[in-house]
Amino acid sequence: MRDGRIYAYGDVYSAKPRVGVIREYDMDLKPTGREVWLRQADRPLITHPTGLTWDERWGTLLGDTFKKKAVIYRLDWKRAWDDGNLDHAVLDTIDDDAAVNGCRPTFVTVDGKTLIATADYGDIHPEIRLYDPERLLNARRSSASGVLVHRTRCGPFNQNLYWDAASGRLTCVQNVVEGRGWRLDIIHLSKAVVQGRADVPGARIKTLTFSSHDELEGYWPLDGERSLFVTSRRDGNIVLGQIRPAEPRLSPPCTP
Repeated sequence: MRDGRIYAYGDVYSAKPRVGVIREYDMDLKPTGREVWLRQADRPLITHPTGLTWDERWGTLLGDTFKKKAVIYRLDWKRAWDDGNLDHAVLDTIDDDAAVNGCRPTFVTVDGKTLIATADYGDIHPEIRLYDPERLLNARRSSASGVLVHRTRCGPFNQNLYWDAASGRLTCVQNVVEGRGWRLDIIHLSKAVVQGRADVPGARIKTLTFSSHDELEGYWPLDGERSLFVTSRRDGNIVLGQIRPAEPRLSPPCTP
């Protein structure tokens, strides 16, 4: 959400070649008709966008996770919408070579300092990593000395991150198993940083596991009751709903 609009992003499998896109909606989820194709010179630049975030000082970042490689782009947001593509909107390109199977950048605040959080997709020692934005932009690679500020063990299969600045909570938007399931792992980020793990008392606030068996890609709470969930479904892939407690129950497998 930004300036009273909702921005949904993903990749278009039907496009030849496959390419990413950002589409704009109003707060009633009606499309405005505006979109940005993540192409440059008519060629796909960002194929599978993961993580759209912005900061008043550092601007707009958008991640790309494709073939397990992570790249973070800093964009001129206004120019991208004026052009409808990325021909002249890319300000910086960063190799997130410290990542494991992709990136999902999100601006967060720890101890009063703005950092860039990202998390791993996979179940082998997954981590949340926090980068210094100035050093990251100067070095243009996350493995450079001094870029990594904190690292914290977390749960697996992180698709995206949601940051709540008011509470200091970071929600890891996850799959339950690789490519399947809906799970939100809500952690107190500064406490997780201190302890080096998200799965300890005080750091982990709660974990919500849903009955759906398809692939959750994104999550964003709209207000006190309603939340948006983005899935990989071919149709109806933006879901508006309420989160309510339910009795444990078996859930049917999803229909392809």
